[in-house]
Amino acid sequence: MAMKHHACIAIGINQYQLLQPLSYAQEDAEALYGFLTEEAGFAPEGCLLMTDSSPSLWGQSTYPTRENILRLTQNLCAEHLQQGDILWCFFSGYGVSYEGKDYLMPADGNPADIEGTGISVEFLLNTLKKAPTETVLVLVDMNRSQIVKAGETIGAQTAEVARELEIPTVLSCRPNQVSRETSALRQGFFTTALLEGLRSGQCTTLKGLDRFLSDRLPELCDHHLRPKQEPLMVVNPPGKAHLVILPDANGVPTAALAGRNGNMAVGGAEGFDRPQVGVATASIDRPEATNNAIDAPVEKPPVSPPNVVPAAGGGNDRPNSVPPQDADNSGSDKSFLQQLVLWSGATALVLLLGVFLTNRSIFVGQQDSEPPSPAENAQNPPPKKSTAAILPQKQPQAVEAASGSKQAASSQQVWAEAKTFLKDGSASSFNRAVVKARTISASDPLYPQAQEDIERWSLTILDIANGRATRGDFTGAIAAAKLMPDVNKAVYNQSKEAIAQWEELSKEQQVNTALLSAAKGQIKRGVASSYVKGIQQASKIKAGQPKYEEAQQLIGEWSEAILKIAQLRGSQGKLKDAVETASLIPSGTKSYQPAQKAIANWKAKLKR
Repeated sequence: MAMKHHACIAIGINQYQLLQPLSYAQEDAEALYGFLTEEAGFAPEGCLLMTDSSPSLWGQSTYPTRENILRLTQNLCAEHLQQGDILWCFFSGYGVSYEGKDYLMPADGNPADIEGTGISVEFLLNTLKKAPTETVLVLVDMNRSQIVKAGETIGAQTAEVARELEIPTVLSCRPNQVSRETSALRQGFFTTALLEGLRSGQCTTLKGLDRFLSDRLPELCDHHLRPKQEPLMVVNPPGKAHLVILPDANGVPTAALAGRNGNMAVGGAEGFDRPQVGVATASIDRPEATNNAIDAPVEKPPVSPPNVVPAAGGGNDRPNSVPPQDADNSGSDKSFLQQLVLWSGATALVLLLGVFLTNRSIFVGQQDSEPPSPAENAQNPPPKKSTAAILPQKQPQAVEAASGSKQAASSQQVWAEAKTFLKDGSASSFNRAVVKARTISASDPLYPQAQEDIERWSLTILDIANGRATRGDFTGAIAAAKLMPDVNKAVYNQSKEAIAQWEELSKEQQVNTALLSAAKGQIKRGVASSYVKGIQQASKIKAGQPKYEEAQQLIGEWSEAILKIAQLRGSQGKLKDAVETASLIPSGTKSYQPAQKAIANWKAKLKR
């Protein structure tokens, strides 16, 4: 049943005018918008979608510039909401922290003027606070830009403001962590976990949402072999934890996620009563709800597919790997014992004929009818002369004749060995794991699971390459992409195209690095003209080119230095010099408008 008075704002930005593009921020916003309007009962006419390609609404462009975001958000709050409504506000894109304040970067955000072109989280939350709604829920998925300095946190001020304004707010990760997206899911990890939770029926309240995300988000990162990402939920006062966040709980699909069986961390809600600002309810040291797909011991071949967690919204999520086990262990054990008895009897008969006296060591080896596990094999290698203890993997027919479980055990060993390569998390380690796992034949029972892992590991290599490229490490990105196996032809071809682009960008980066080095060499402290020369050099780096963000940041800093020199001269009574100096500040920087005001003031004094 469609609901009339429940609204959402979903903003997702892939293509930035002055920042490196993101891959799936737009997809995140579209997926959540689709769920709320098509499944959760939010009326589309009261919902605002703002992406690179979203259609106009209320006769206005929804292209996510700063002006459009602020205007449409204020319009929605003032004209399309009323008492009792529920308002969701979701943002996926770049976020930066500047001078202790958090900013969301719109499509036209300028790293040289964050205050003037970014959207202050504090201003946005205050705007939402004024809306005549019963409930406001803010979900922020802030990606780090290259302009964020190493060690700088994002989200701490957001959590503080949300607590002060008593607006329930969920951040996609903690301030000291990084929010990530992945090719394997075609979404951000946060959005994937969020949609899974909403569709599970377990997230109709803030408390339920927090419990689910605190459990599922780190689990997703672990499954895709990425660094841990934990959500941060701010709820103040604590009583709001039981607030219903969906318009009609009965209208939301409640099918449980396959394989989870409601196994969630019970302690998730305890954090709501803690006095600290922006406390997340999940503990960092909380044990994982599911086994680690890499480190889990492998004991027996699978005869039925393991439990999986379906991807939200039909995404390309791969199912969670769990230690493969027989569907009926007791049955397989019984069969194994029967074979052991028969084989032991036959061996005893042969020994009575004199084999025992011929070679006692072989007899001892034949008593163990099951090959050792990979771990045991590493610690206690079998005697070289024994042919019964472990048969070569290249003889599948002979293995089948002896015991139906022997061939699968060999592939298990290959699969387990492939996973051991993943320990260091490098692109080359994933490549080695893929190469090893591809030796498992198509007729093997383990083949389907191995193929899933192979594709997931391949996409992780692409993620690593993209991550390096986003950081400006094009040489590293190229090296990683060259390790991409040809498992998925479309993705493989995509990596080849990326390599060609990165090679061009790498050349541009070298040129622009030299430009910035020359620009920095021009600077002489306290000499305005030297800063002007530096700005002229740095301005040669155009938008979209490597080092552009760094150049804009330097231009902003040098413009501010020129303004300070002008102000110093003005305070010394050198008004004409002050005007000339301030006139050197380029437009588009945050110092330009203050400089223009100072110039007008100094000129007025000169006329007296």
